[in-house]
Amino acid sequence: MSVVTNAILHFSGAPTDFLPKVNTFFVGGQREFTSVDDPRLPRGWYGGSKMLEYELALGAFNHLDLDALICHLRAVAPQDDDLQLMVMEQEEARFRLINVNEEPAATT
Repeated sequence: MSVVTNAILHFSGAPTDFLPKVNTFFVGGQREFTSVDDPRLPRGWYGGSKMLEYELALGAFNHLDLDALICHLRAVAPQDDDLQLMVMEQEEARFRLINVNEEPAATT
């Protein structure tokens, strides 16, 4: 049975190698975060009349260990980065915002 976590990662100001470092968390063939500006996607595929001005990555993960992901993000992110993770877990009705470098590790 699937237990899906939808996630949006905001990482503006992080080094260019940040997202590949984040994606080292995913092993065993699990899909990883994909940047909204990934070259495999059409340029400006999202709505609106302007290009996004911030770095965002998206993913939908089955049986994600959210606490472990947050610990990993803290380990690879610059301490002064305004790293944010929006998550909506299975059966939840809305996203919740996690300011990664500000909140305690527990998410339950």
